Order: sequence, then structure tokens, then C-alpha cells
Amino acid sequence: MALAPRDNKPPLLFLLLLILFSVTCSYGNQNQQFINSCGDIHNISFPFQLQGDPSNTCNDSFYTLSCDENNRTVLSLLSGKYYYVQSINYTDNSIRLVDVGIQTNNICSSFPLSSFSRSDFSPVLFIAYSSSYRSSVLFLSCEKPVQSPTYINRTRYCNTKDDSGNGYYSYVVAAGDDARVWDIADSCLLEVSYISSSPAISERGWNLSWLDFNKELGYGFVARFGYYGGECNRCKERASCFGNSVNVTAVCDVSCFSYSE
Repeated sequence: MALAPRDNKPPLLFLLLLILFSVTCSYGNQNQQFINSCGDIHNISFPFQLQGDPSNTCNDSFYTLSCDENNRTVLSLLSGKYYYVQSINYTDNSIRLVDVGIQTNNICSSFPLSSFSRSDFSPVLFIAYSSSYRSSVLFLSCEKPVQSPTYINRTRYCNTKDDSGNGYYSYVVAAGDDARVWDIADSCLLEVSYISSSPAISERGWNLSWLDFNKELGYGFVARFGYYGGECNRCKERASCFGNSVNVTAVCDVSCFSYSE
């Protein structure tokens, strides 16, 4: 009796499982790509990580970034101070940040949500970042108009009133690299102190209109990241969280260096 030829075709169930596995792997790769990027910030890598990245289980609040609902990369510093990440340069270890309250398309609502100055870089923040900015910027509210070429008038662009509905005069001052109390007129109160790395604000900030000054605030400020002040062990511990993707000795030789202003 002749035997029927064997059917060498793979079972239908096997083919379905193979297709499902391929789709899952493809999606996994896309997801892995997503968790290392957010908006304009791509290839996020050591020492930074994006919140929710399952490949990195070591959390470091100084270097953990988040992706907000508008697909913008956010860094939180010093208990609730939030900054949009404009760029990260891994060659010179610099990151450019701007306060989330700065709005270049809305000059009346543009206002830093929190103060930030040279003193904020020490002592706690100093273990992760160092200052690298050009100017201090003072946001002032004044009872009386101030006649000074260095005071940039915000009032002429916006209807400024306090919580009681009383009008006041609003100014911005580019105070160089270190703001002092004597930079503030007697009738004025300091609302927020901020910093900027904009060359235009540093070189001719006093000669800019509020419209142009606000655009320059959108440039943000630059900070240097690294493990300062003898934090080499912390650097190596952080690098080990990235597995084989990071050469611990190489990155910590670069990041672990003494810093002095």
C-alpha cells in the first residue's frame, strides 16, 4: 500500500505565532527608541535617563528627565524647580535649560516660576552641576516708575496689577554675572532672580525691548554636568546602572575632575 506524501508545510498555528513574535519585537524596538528620546532631545544617555526607562533601574533625581504632555523634555532641580531641556552636549558636558514659565510667544505671561541664582549651584547641586552662565536677570515690581536706562519696562506691554487689583510698574534688569541688592531701586521689590546664558542679554541687555529681551530669555542658561567634588564613586555607581552600554572607567575618568571657579 503506497504511503501518502508528507506535508512539509509548517502548521498554520506556528506561522501565526511567528508573525505575532515579529510584531512584538518590532514594537519593543520602537518603544526602546522612544524611551531614549523626547521631542527634540534624542539619544538620551549617561548620566541622564528618561523617567520610565525599564532598562535603567537606578534613579538619580539630578539626572532623571521626564517627558511632559507636550512632548518636551523636563528636568526637575532643587525640590520643584522645573526646566525645559533645550539641548544636551555630551562632548563638553553641558546642558541648556529654561524655566518652564518663560513663554517666548506670550510676553505678558512669560515669567520664571521660581528663582534661580549662582548660590543655587552650591552646596547640594554642586555635586552634579556647575554654573556656566553670563548674566543675572532681576524681575522687579515697583510702586513708582523708574527712570533708568538699565531698567527694561514690561508695563508698557502688559497691564500689570497685584492681587488686590492695584496697578504697579514691572521691570526687568540684566544685572551682569552677579546681582546685588544695590541694583534694585528703593521703590521696587525683587519678585524673581533668574540667570541667562544669552550673549545678547550679556552684551546689550539694557538696550533691548521687553519683546526682544523675552525672546532671549528663551535661550535659557547653560550648566555643566558631571560628578564634582570627589564624587567619583558616585559616578561609577551611576555608570554601572547603564550596563554594557557605558564604559565605566572611560566616562568617570572624564566626569570625575575637580572643579573650581
